[in-house]
Amino acid sequence: MEFKNMIKKRFSWLPCLMMVALVACTGQSAKQGSKAPQYVDKEGNLVEKDSPNAVEEALPFTEGTGEKIFEEHGMQTIRAEKDEAISHPEKMVNRDSCFIVMSKKDYYLYVYESQGQDTMMLARYDCCFSLKKGQKEKSGDMRTPHCSMESPFFITQIVDASGWEHDFGDGRGSILAYGHYFHRLQTPGHSGIGIHGSTNNAESVPGRASEGCIRLNDDDIIDLEENYSHVGMKVVIKAEEVDDLPFEIHAMKKQKVERKRHLDPAMAVDNSAVEPAEKE
Repeated sequence: MEFKNMIKKRFSWLPCLMMVALVACTGQSAKQGSKAPQYVDKEGNLVEKDSPNAVEEALPFTEGTGEKIFEEHGMQTIRAEKDEAISHPEKMVNRDSCFIVMSKKDYYLYVYESQGQDTMMLARYDCCFSLKKGQKEKSGDMRTPHCSMESPFFITQIVDASGWEHDFGDGRGSILAYGHYFHRLQTPGHSGIGIHGSTNNAESVPGRASEGCIRLNDDDIIDLEENYSHVGMKVVIKAEEVDDLPFEIHAMKKQKVERKRHLDPAMAVDNSAVEPAEKE
């Protein structure tokens, strides 16, 4: 009996050791089975590493979808985690060399400047796009148009919109809605698309809630107009499935830019979540 107890005590640590080994193996398997790094082509499309079109390794995605559905003034809308604005006008060399790139996937508006053979990120703002994802096809479809670097949009007009009102059909009536400035964009087939503030709609930034325009926080639309924007400025709005462009990845790495949102398009909330809110 004493011999059995001695054996039992001496080998009582075995179950613990086996559990530790199991955890270690499980962790190793999870690590080995993690998603392999993805790459982008020159147009920002995600491709495999061995693709002949691969140009640059994509930056890692943030975990989770990063999008949540909210009830906003009687409508289903999509919101994302807010991030801090970045603005460095002191790094600008020539305002006329600045251009805008917007990510419908990550809810950011970036201001870049071509400086010789390099590209400098000067500013980054949270933004809100249309309620529905996809290319704009007609008035009232609640979509923001997108384009490419090869066929960009342009700012055709910058006007004081501080007194402009709009009725969103949500029961609030006609209210101030555009911030201080409206940057009208030349978008083929659609004359009413612009970049503006979010007066009375600040909670929608960043996210999806507009009828097609791009909303910034009111302070950010002022910063954009005072420091960077100009008539004739090139504006690129990337489609929802398009990731960072190669020059954007270089700029973020070089400038050590951190951000809260870099979303995996495979995890995105689709239009079915807001179908009942379609505008007539």
